[in-house]
Amino acid sequence: MQTFSLISQKGGAGKSTLVRQLSVLAAEDGPAIIIDRDPQGTSTKWWQRRQEIDPPLERPDLLTLEGSDLTRVAAALKGKAGALFVDTRPAVTEPEAEAARVADLVIVPIRPSPDDIEAVGDTLKILKRLEKRAVLIVNAARNEARATGARAALSRYPIPVCPFYLTDRTAYLDASLEGRGVGEMKGQGAREAAAEIRKVWDWIKTEAAGHEH
Repeated sequence: MQTFSLISQKGGAGKSTLVRQLSVLAAEDGPAIIIDRDPQGTSTKWWQRRQEIDPPLERPDLLTLEGSDLTRVAAALKGKAGALFVDTRPAVTEPEAEAARVADLVIVPIRPSPDDIEAVGDTLKILKRLEKRAVLIVNAARNEARATGARAALSRYPIPVCPFYLTDRTAYLDASLEGRGVGEMKGQGAREAAAEIRKVWDWIKTEAAGHEH
């Protein structure tokens, strides 16, 4: 099972949005599991809303550690098929470092604002110390120009930057409130969101597979 940890020191970067949306796509190919290590429990609450839908949307699964440590649980899942997504707090301290250490690939979402782009450097320094592979995903861009500018600014880091981005759409908020992936929603905005998140996920899978070989 491939492990993807979502890490960012900056609050509101979009870690939970990506965990939820990517895990729904991953579940199309096989087992997909979320571990929510953010005390706010955003991904947990979303998963619970999925269970209240009639009929319930069973995948992805939510795994609670219940006293077990993440390292042991991730190691036990290693030989299995599928994808594990670890949601974390807006911080990079020991719990986030542990999430990075167990990851095959660390995903760092970043909003295309000067403050966010400046702050990502501290996150990347820690990941470099841990010798962990990471990728950067531009999230919540208002338009193509904002996303392009952000990718150009991020290119100074020796970290792959996703050539696709997520637009600042109400579809992601609506999907969160309904306990769904955007591909499980109706409407033009949801269809556009589903197309862009799929491009991001396909790129992430390519990055992860390239490292394996």
